Amino acid sequence: MKDFLRLLFIAVLSFVIVGVAVAYTRDSDVLARLTSAVDTSALPGLTFPVAAPEKADDVRDTQIWISRPRTDQWIGLAGFPDTTEIRFPLPSGINFTAGTLKLALDAQLGSDGDGRVTISVDGVRRGEVVLDPGQTRHEVEIALGPDQLLSNAVVVTLDGRGTTSGGHVCPADTANSGAAVTLNADSGLALFTDDSIDTRAVRIATMADPATLALGSDAEAQALAIWARQGLARKGMDVRFAAEDAVPDIVMAQSAGSALTLDPEGRIAVSGEPGIEALLAARMSAAFMPTPDAWPVTVDQLSAETLLKNFRGSRRWTIPYALADLPGGLMPRRFAIDLKTSTLAPGNDWVVRVSLNGNLLRTERFDGQGDAISLDVTLPSEIQALSNAILVELIDTSPNDSICRVGPDAQAQLLPTSRLTPQGVQPSAGWPQMMRALAAEPTIGLTVATALSPAEARTTAALLGSFLPVQSGVVFGAEADTAATRVEVTTAGGFRSALRLAGEIGDGAQSIWLVVPNGDKDARLIAVSDPHTAALIEHLDDNAAVMLIDR
Repeated sequence: MKDFLRLLFIAVLSFVIVGVAVAYTRDSDVLARLTSAVDTSALPGLTFPVAAPEKADDVRDTQIWISRPRTDQWIGLAGFPDTTEIRFPLPSGINFTAGTLKLALDAQLGSDGDGRVTISVDGVRRGEVVLDPGQTRHEVEIALGPDQLLSNAVVVTLDGRGTTSGGHVCPADTANSGAAVTLNADSGLALFTDDSIDTRAVRIATMADPATLALGSDAEAQALAIWARQGLARKGMDVRFAAEDAVPDIVMAQSAGSALTLDPEGRIAVSGEPGIEALLAARMSAAFMPTPDAWPVTVDQLSAETLLKNFRGSRRWTIPYALADLPGGLMPRRFAIDLKTSTLAPGNDWVVRVSLNGNLLRTERFDGQGDAISLDVTLPSEIQALSNAILVELIDTSPNDSICRVGPDAQAQLLPTSRLTPQGVQPSAGWPQMMRALAAEPTIGLTVATALSPAEARTTAALLGSFLPVQSGVVFGAEADTAATRVEVTTAGGFRSALRLAGEIGDGAQSIWLVVPNGDKDARLIAVSDPHTAALIEHLDDNAAVMLIDR
């Protein structure tokens, strides 16, 4: 009997186990009915860990902001039609996940005007903005994928079309009046990367604009910082001296080492000319232009626009150059202009006007049936300064056949083969002669005799950058004391004290020259032995920065 009961118990238990298993694996309604028939209060209190729902990783990519280039200059469209190109340099060594082009346009049109701005990115049309009469602001955002951020620059082209007359009475010059579209300085390119913020490339790219540079307190550190600031500024990177209580972005390494490193405090440590070149290449590779190293110097080495342009009426090109940036410290004496133009209707001519520093040099007329214009212009030495600008203007003289119809577009291009040459007599005095002498020296020593404040150092850096030949090797510290040619930075007060101690200027002063700021004009260059030197220095504030050139 016991065996029978044991077998019955096993059979019932097996049936229950199999039934529960089948019910559990079938539709949930069965399991629900089964569990609803059970008094859950009679079950033991079991505790199960609660799994929180997974949250998406809150990953925020590092943003790198590339400001609109040349924020100190006006960029935009003047009149219709007009075209302008903006190159946003991409920092090197960074993996970009995305980008957003953010453009802010201020448009001003006459009361009868209307127009359109076409926005192209790397040659592909990406946006259109319709312009209404009056003053309006337009903000445009264009998304860029990783594949569009592989080169060293993002090239944005603005092309303006429209009218300023509303189809009514059309004065001859109406096509280029009553319309202006400004690309605001707050425009820029936002780049995103998931690279570590602690990498050197990301640190360089995320520096403030302008970046800050440590001035230092000792003489050698200040001389090195002043030289670095003028070198970076001349090559297109704006740098400010950091306040005494601020952490700078950049420090200059006084001892030779790696060209570009991160120091223990996370600052960018730059060593000599190789470090400056590496910093520029990493920060703004597309905007960095190598220094001309031989004559002739073509206009594409001088930041001049050499792209094909559409226009009505007239077109202008500006070619800037600084004497200190040209090979050998030589002054250019001739400018050879090469223009490629569309052809005009028979009987119409092109007129070319060339001016230098606001002085008209040449006006000449050319047959509009030709498609090439060449002109050789002499550059007088007496109207050239340390910093210069040549203006070339091409004028379409085609008459407007009807006062109610706008004339056709013309096209023209300043060819990159346009060039400056030094052929001619070089001036034998003043700054031109001094820069030729400095450029001939293998090294120039730079020292600071009187500790400078950041404001004084800023003035000194701008002064030094106006005349120091860009190819010159510069040495500091003990090496500067033994250089054949030395540039010493001091203040007007310090120089006056030295003159009083000297009592009388000796024969050794015959080769020493004084450099004094002169407002917005070229710095004054005067021999220390000149009788007018003492009177000149007396009129300066004690903290005015001056320089002595001993050669």
